[in-house]
Amino acid sequence: MKNLRYFLFLILLLAPTLTFSADLKRIPAASRITAVTVFPDRALTLRTASHNLKPGNYLITFDSLPTLIQDDSVRVEGKGSAGATIVGLEVKRAFLEQSGETRVKELDEEIRALEQRSGALDAKKAGLSSQGAFLQSIRVAWGDRISKELAIGRPTAAELQDAAGFVGTGVTRIEEQNLAIETEKKSIRDKIDALRRQRDESTGSRRKETKIVEVMLDVAREGNLTLDLATVIPQAGWVPSYDVRLAADAKTAELTFRAMVRQQTGEDWNNVDLTLSTARPAAGGAPPELFPWRISFLRPQPLLEAQRVYEAAPAAPVVGFIAKKGRRIYTDSGLVEDKRAEEAPAEFETAQMSEEQSSVAFHIPRPLDVPSDGTQHGSVVAIEQLPVSLEFMAIPKLSPYVFLKSEIVNRAAYPLLPGKVNTFTGNTYTGSSQLKKVAVGEKFDLFFGTDDQVTVKREELKQHKEAGMFGNSRVSYRYRIELVNFRKEPVTVILRDQLPLAGDEEIKVSLDDPSIKPDEFGTDGKVTWKIPLKAGEKKDLTFGILVEYPKDREITGL
Repeated sequence: MKNLRYFLFLILLLAPTLTFSADLKRIPAASRITAVTVFPDRALTLRTASHNLKPGNYLITFDSLPTLIQDDSVRVEGKGSAGATIVGLEVKRAFLEQSGETRVKELDEEIRALEQRSGALDAKKAGLSSQGAFLQSIRVAWGDRISKELAIGRPTAAELQDAAGFVGTGVTRIEEQNLAIETEKKSIRDKIDALRRQRDESTGSRRKETKIVEVMLDVAREGNLTLDLATVIPQAGWVPSYDVRLAADAKTAELTFRAMVRQQTGEDWNNVDLTLSTARPAAGGAPPELFPWRISFLRPQPLLEAQRVYEAAPAAPVVGFIAKKGRRIYTDSGLVEDKRAEEAPAEFETAQMSEEQSSVAFHIPRPLDVPSDGTQHGSVVAIEQLPVSLEFMAIPKLSPYVFLKSEIVNRAAYPLLPGKVNTFTGNTYTGSSQLKKVAVGEKFDLFFGTDDQVTVKREELKQHKEAGMFGNSRVSYRYRIELVNFRKEPVTVILRDQLPLAGDEEIKVSLDDPSIKPDEFGTDGKVTWKIPLKAGEKKDLTFGILVEYPKDREITGL
């Protein structure tokens, strides 16, 4: 009796599940990607599907999803007037029909048709061969008959001419047709070989794998329901790119911040609401953990001990990242007539920035298309006016040019991420370089190419080596650097040279008798002068390098 009650309890417990499965209605979700949040190394796609549902149980299927989506990142949310409850979610693998199967059938049909045509030509050739044999028999028979009947005056000349013409014409026609058949058969063989190669290639194609997400719903009342399916997918990302244009007064620089987006996820992003995030999910949600660093005296089998310590350390946790997109807000503005509109430069539409706890997001105001071709697609994110302090720098030991150096302060409300930066003075392109990460308010240096109005020249005046007899050996060098300012305004040139670094304390290196006292000495041997030049002024700097070392030793590197 007790077992019977337990059995009835199980039946009642499983009854709702059995009823649910029996009444389940399967509906394919007519979804499209509506929004994408792109991170530097992956993307979060948001698909939307809307349905009018009556009370009941439903299985909504999102079909033909890319195989690259991370199963543990799939999330679904629903909203609408239907009283719906999301009962479950499952990610499955699926295979489409073999991509080459239909094509293989078509190729087989073409090959069979050509083989039939080749067989018909063989039959025709056999018929021509019979006709040739018949004509040959006629020729032999006529030869015997003619030799007998010529003795009695027959046949006549007209009869002989007709017979010869009949045989000759027939043989010629047969040879021409045989030649045409062989030519056509060769063409058919070539076509069959080509089709067989195509068939072999198509037969080797693999089935295309996709993924399906099934969402199980329990709808209590009739109404509309919109499902948002969020998935994280690799093979996508963005990198920043910058254009920095120096103003005519050299006091400010215009920075144009572009985002270069690329993706190769297996499906195109068409007319999507795009957001760029500086968050880096690949770095993990927590810092790595330090484990005890043990040292000891050398014992046998040190490699096994090191291996046990290494294996004991767990791998860094992989933390998924799911970003929730807010509602888009649009504003309408009226068109204001401006008589000078034709003279005003066209402006760029920039992104809307939002600060998050540990990152920054840039929302592109207009929907964009990003095809899955792996190429970069640019969009202007922001345009900033940044303050600049301008200097001139020369390293004449390495280059005979004076470079325009600027110190810029990042006054933007967001950090500048590492990326390529193109520099301009006015409309003139001066070069490109790589920008490191710059925090808000941080200063960074940027070069705007060379300036031909300020010149520099370095020459070696003399070199002297003196072997010591009672004291140290000495090697000395003497240099002269010439600076000329052809500008109409005064400038300050940062001039940089270097001293050799001694690899031994017995080697003494010194700057010998500089005509202008240096402003800085670096621990790496760099020597820096800040030399002011008036408009049209020329200055010479001379200095020496003196190296002393024990007389019984030799040195290298000079």
